[in-house]
This record gives sequence, structure tokens and C-alpha cells, in this order.
Amino acid sequence: MGKDSSGKLAMTRVTLRPRADFAGEKRPTADDLVAMHHEAHEQCFIANSVKTDVRYEPIMNTP
Repeated sequence: MGKDSSGKLAMTRVTLRPRADFAGEKRPTADDLVAMHHEAHEQCFIANSVKTDVRYEPIMNTP
């Protein structure tokens, strides 16, 4: 929370921390994970809807 550009109290930043776990023999590489998280952020309803800084900090469990 903080003041927006007009000086009003507002939510000024949202941090999303998605987590995806993979099982089985075929698992994504670290580069695959970065690409998937980037695409997910581009398609994210929250990131595309709110008027605040949306940060995306994926939790990456590399194989």
C-alpha cells in the first residue's frame, strides 16, 4: 500500500509468486521454465487488469 500518482492511498504493487511442480521423466529445462513463466505473465488476468505495478517472481524448481 502507498500513495498513487494523485496522492490517494492505493495498492501500488502486487507480487505474484506462482509455483509449478513437475513429475516424471521429461521435465522442463531452466530455460523452458523461464519461457513458460514469461508467457504466463503475458497472459495473466491480474497483470493485464490492474493499474498498479505487478511483479512476477516465479518459484522455479529446476530438474
